Amino acid sequence: MKVQELRQLMESADMEHLMKAFIESYKLLKKAQKEEIDPVIADILKGNTVTKKKTEEIVVEFEDLEQQIEDFIRNARAQNYVAPNRVIPKNQRPKWRFMVKNFIKDLEKIPPEDSNYAKAVKLLTDIYSLMCDGCIFYMFSTEDPFRSIGWEQAALFELVVKKTFAADYTREELSRLLLSAAGSGLSMEALHINQQIILIDGLKTTASLETAAEEVQKLIEEREGRLKGLKKYDSGRYRVERDIDELCDLFLLLSAVLAEPAKGVEYYFAHYKGDNQERALYHALSFIDNIEEDELWIQVYEYGMKHKIKLSDYMQTKYEKRKKQNS
Repeated sequence: MKVQELRQLMESADMEHLMKAFIESYKLLKKAQKEEIDPVIADILKGNTVTKKKTEEIVVEFEDLEQQIEDFIRNARAQNYVAPNRVIPKNQRPKWRFMVKNFIKDLEKIPPEDSNYAKAVKLLTDIYSLMCDGCIFYMFSTEDPFRSIGWEQAALFELVVKKTFAADYTREELSRLLLSAAGSGLSMEALHINQQIILIDGLKTTASLETAAEEVQKLIEEREGRLKGLKKYDSGRYRVERDIDELCDLFLLLSAVLAEPAKGVEYYFAHYKGDNQERALYHALSFIDNIEEDELWIQVYEYGMKHKIKLSDYMQTKYEKRKKQNS
């Protein structure tokens, strides 16, 4: 309905019906939207003039928040919250955790229809990435930044995924999420599979799942290209190979959800960078145990049998038991 049509309806409406329509419409607003519109409603009901000043103030407030977050991330990556420096006073350095908590709260309040929403999602993603990196590199006086800010890693990643998918998102944004789910630093209580399942649960359509599978393959191919430029004992080789292996896990999981397990299994063993095929097979079976996909587990085991990859008697017994249960 256009504004003019709404105005015409209101002009001819009974006051009691008008109030009821207004209240019911207000109830449909989200909490963050109510907080934003409340001052405007109050001004109108008091007879005050409503100008564009309030919108301008909101924009200015967001720009200030954006600057604070960008400054914080820059200082954190420069180790200014742990190392002696003249930028962050010593008595202010332990307060970083409270800053992050407040940043997340402020960004969480911004609704999809807000003009700053895309920027807010990017800032939230950057904060999440910083916390992940803080689990690997010494940026704060803790080995687990997620624990310090009172967020489980999976819960914060779920918020990032939810916010990203709440509006239109690009392949580039999806690719970043896939890489975060597979190759980011981990909190002490976290596993990559937790983030991978959260991300896949957020992809509601077959088309989006297929796009994700395509992007994972691109990420793997990019990293395989990097390996060609590294020597056998290069210090960066382990990190790249580990990322490839985690992405192979994610592709295997996506293939299972897309009901294309055979494709996933073939791709997995063609690209997994573990020491040997036996180690790759054990890893795949262990990974699938976590997601309780018996049919996929059986297919992976039978791939190993077909390619004469030797496994223990214990694994043979597990295979026979699962085969019997699924027959």
